[in-house]
Amino acid sequence: MKQSQPGLLTQAEYARRRGVNPSSISRLKARGVLVVRNGLVDAVASDTLLDGRAGAAEPEPEPAATQASRPAPIQPLNAYANARAADMNFRARLRKLELDAKEGRLIDAEAVRAALADAGRAVRDGILGVPDRLAPILAAESDQQRIHALLQTELKRELEGLTDAIAAI
Repeated sequence: MKQSQPGLLTQAEYARRRGVNPSSISRLKARGVLVVRNGLVDAVASDTLLDGRAGAAEPEPEPAATQASRPAPIQPLNAYANARAADMNFRARLRKLELDAKEGRLIDAEAVRAALADAGRAVRDGILGVPDRLAPILAAESDQQRIHALLQTELKRELEGLTDAIAAI
């Protein structure tokens, strides 16, 4: 076993420090990702390299017994970069929504609800008013086709009012 020097760790010690399997550290060393001096891993330099690379040393699954006894892995130093990227993504999505609203592709849901409620009330009131408007006329009519035509005309007028109200939204 190699003797540890200040700042230099064996692969097993470095694996424990990172909270990963030693085989992960061996693979990183073989790919040339770790900074190695005299066969030992330079912990500070390797941490700097690994923390700058997303997912460079991901933990491999281990048995539950060894996972519980190990300390939590060191958090990456690029949390600020991740937060900044998330913020930029949020701002871009917000600007897209604002643009869509200005171009008329988005409308205020509350305004739509209010307009539909008003249109619904107007149609309800109009349909409920049909008997009051037509009763005197229909009472004097004896022709079934004429009665049918009057009712159809009146109901059609009310439903077209609903269509016009919805189209205006």
